[in-house]
Amino acid sequence: MTLADYLTILRLVLVPFFLLSFIQGNTMQAFVLFAIAGGTDLVDGTIARLLKRQTKIGAFLDPIADKALMAAAFTCLFILKVFPIWYFLLVVGRDALILLGLGLFKFKKIDVQLVPVLSSKLATLFNIITVVFGFLSYLYPNAFFLKQPLSVWFQVSMTIAAFLVIMSSVQYSWAGWRIWRGPNTK
Repeated sequence: MTLADYLTILRLVLVPFFLLSFIQGNTMQAFVLFAIAGGTDLVDGTIARLLKRQTKIGAFLDPIADKALMAAAFTCLFILKVFPIWYFLLVVGRDALILLGLGLFKFKKIDVQLVPVLSSKLATLFNIITVVFGFLSYLYPNAFFLKQPLSVWFQVSMTIAAFLVIMSSVQYSWAGWRIWRGPNTK
């Protein structure tokens, strides 16, 4: 176990506490827990790569922790009517399609390694930023950041994240199609 693995486990452990805070109506506490968990997501992979200490357990748990945290946050912000349905369905749909594709490959006994593409990593970053701005604009509807209402920053980050989610969806779909069709597919 490495420091990066512990950070990933911490992120996974924080998800139920985040949800519990939200369910109990303590949106500020939920936001703080999300911010801590989201911070571990930004740090753990960097630490693993810089120290060259990537582990199998980290490679297994990191995407699970990411999906659990983001699915919980997106659901909460959708319930609060912060996220529009199209954005919620776009992000959750992309993740569902990735999982469905991986499940299909496993069922067909096709060995595949999921290697995150850059657009997916950037989408995760912008989704975290969007969740932060979403919570902040909900908690402080009249607040400003760099002379702009938080709602403007929320809309900008959501637009960038949506573009990156679509781009990564296309890239993953294309890669999946090539794997499905066989090694001679271009």
